[in-house]
Formats: sequence, C-alpha cells, structure tokens
Amino acid sequence: MALSRYRELGSSGTDWPAWLRALRWSSGVYVIRSTQTGEIVYVGESHTDRLAGTVQRHFQRWKGYTAGTTYQRARHEIAIEETAPGEAYDRQVDLIARLRPRDNSYAQPEDDEVPF
Repeated sequence: MALSRYRELGSSGTDWPAWLRALRWSSGVYVIRSTQTGEIVYVGESHTDRLAGTVQRHFQRWKGYTAGTTYQRARHEIAIEETAPGEAYDRQVDLIARLRPRDNSYAQPEDDEVPF
C-alpha cells in the first residue's frame, strides 16, 4: 500500500473529518505537511489500532499542556497509509529516512555517520 493523497483536517473547533474518524481502529503511518510551505514536518505511526487518535493528538492542546509536538489544523494536511500493526514502525523509519521531516530529526542519520 502507499500513502494516500494529502487531506485537510479543517479548522480548530470543528469536527474531525469523516475520513479520519474512519481510521479509529486502524494501524499505520501518517505524514504531516505544511499547507503554506509544502514542507514535511512530521512522520508518525500507530501500531496499536488507534491511528485516528494518534494523529489527533498532534493537533490538540489541553489547558496549556501538549502531548508532544502540536500543529495548527488549518495550516497542515495529512497523508495516511494503513498497515498491519507489526509493519507500522518499520514503514515510519523508511518514510523518515526518505522524507527527512523537520520535526523527526532525532531519527535521521547524520550525514557523516559511519555505517559500522
């Protein structure tokens, strides 16, 4: 399977789109892209059949608390790829290496990294 086309999430305060809610019991990977610059900002995964909830956490804030890096819904879009639970992490690693997202820098190899 491959990544879906990028889709918008709507504005904060609106209902989540039906296509995202339909992934509630799915596993897979997702790519977050800025609608203003086209930059890939984050690649994530859910291997626990909670793909929709995992994506939603990146766009929510609770009374000043955030669960990791958060983004503005109206300024970002998402591409999704459903996978088997055991394949999600490996697919995420592959996409991070290929797309080099801004906010996944901890998982990117150094340019001068020795391969042994």
